[in-house]
Amino acid sequence: MKRSMRVLSLVMSLLLFVALLPVDAKAADEEYQDAQIISAGSQQGLFPGGSVSNEASDVTTYTPSSSSGLMLIMNADGKNWILPLADKSGSAVCVLSEDCFAKIATSQTPQPIMAVAEKRTWQMRDVFSPGGNVLVLDRIQDPGNLGTLLRTAEATGFAGALIVKGGADPYGPKAVRAGAGCVFRFPLLLCESPAEALDILAKQRKQVWTADMEGTPCYDAELAQNVAIVIGNEGNGADALFKENSGRVTVPMAGQTESLNAGIAAAILMYESLRQRAARSVRENTATL
Repeated sequence: MKRSMRVLSLVMSLLLFVALLPVDAKAADEEYQDAQIISAGSQQGLFPGGSVSNEASDVTTYTPSSSSGLMLIMNADGKNWILPLADKSGSAVCVLSEDCFAKIATSQTPQPIMAVAEKRTWQMRDVFSPGGNVLVLDRIQDPGNLGTLLRTAEATGFAGALIVKGGADPYGPKAVRAGAGCVFRFPLLLCESPAEALDILAKQRKQVWTADMEGTPCYDAELAQNVAIVIGNEGNGADALFKENSGRVTVPMAGQTESLNAGIAAAILMYESLRQRAARSVRENTATL
């Protein structure tokens, strides 16, 4: 943690120095170099444990727990209303010139604040709980889909997620934005392969269901609790190993539509799981009356 704070202090000093330079060609070039420094820190693990960068209009919504290191990066427009919030959270602050801020932003019209935060390290016990449901993402390519899937899993009461290597980075800027900050709260583990994911699920005694074009209609499948729902790659679906070692569940469709977006199909399955849990709870409560 001490090393992390030293690095944060160094980066802040460099950026603050640059922000005060006169606006000329040399200053603009130095600002660009410092923008590269902070960008490298957020994407290539400059800070111990790696880090995540995210743009947000509401700091409190995207602030990690107090145990995580956090540096707020803002432009002059955001300084007056963000600094009081930074004081409350105990966050380090770096104010950039408009030009430098624009160079490190990942969107065309960014909000006036970004943040660099340490990645949360999750353990097996965080993802798995008795009776809890788990989402398994097999090489999801689109970061927007990935963030949406994690956000929906949290919203439907899933305990955590396994992410199979070969897809989008769950800590990339687009995934973090699509997930609305859930990456700071929702437990996830990375797996090297489908075989590793299946081995973990078997040890945790989860009933595995793989989303597929052919399978048991979701309203007939037992999805209420202690299940793992596998969502496959947008173009090719789930790996054959998942299909061979699990039940298959499908979302019935009318008309001539061939398939659903991965995020939409997963949302339907996860909300069906939530519906089944709610229905079971009602039955159990009624039986005790």
